[in-house]
Amino acid sequence: INPGNTRFLTSLVEFQKARQNRIHEMAACLQAQGIPLQAEAVFAIAKCESPGRPHVARALVQAGLCKTMDEAFERFLKKHRPAWVPKFKISADEAIELIHHAGGVAVIAHPALNKSDEIIPSLVDAGVDGIECFHTRHSTAASQHYLMMAEQYDLSISGGSDCHGMNKGKPLMGGIKLPVIHVRQLEARARRRREETSATA
Repeated sequence: INPGNTRFLTSLVEFQKARQNRIHEMAACLQAQGIPLQAEAVFAIAKCESPGRPHVARALVQAGLCKTMDEAFERFLKKHRPAWVPKFKISADEAIELIHHAGGVAVIAHPALNKSDEIIPSLVDAGVDGIECFHTRHSTAASQHYLMMAEQYDLSISGGSDCHGMNKGKPLMGGIKLPVIHVRQLEARARRRREETSATA
């Protein structure tokens, strides 16, 4: 993807603002429950990261309002809990088009975890380029299943550890070794996308 694409960067700023607004809403919900947590405490923990529920949980623990992050999620931050606020989202079609506009390839992430088989045909129709067949939480059978789907729909194959940092246990960076042939195919598809974008610009 072209990280300097103006439209892509503008969208990222909008997404970042939406995440910040969500933190303010969560803090207001907590305060309504008598939990004196300020949004600024969450932003101080997040620093340059995109602020989210893990940062709120950590702020609650640091303030002595919860003993553990798990407790913070269970009491306040899970869906249907007092401080749960839905994420700002765009549609799959919008995401695919935005990625293509920036010369990137759009890939379906960990489909076995999302149980997203039924929507894969519509994503293909929307122009999705690839599917994550290899993932640390995919079984061998699941990987084989999505390799077959990749062939059926002419999708590039991707894989990854899905490492989200220290919040989800030990880092899994490097936990998946994607065969280089699939990397090269993704690169080739990305080049074609960039050529298409340049031709229509």
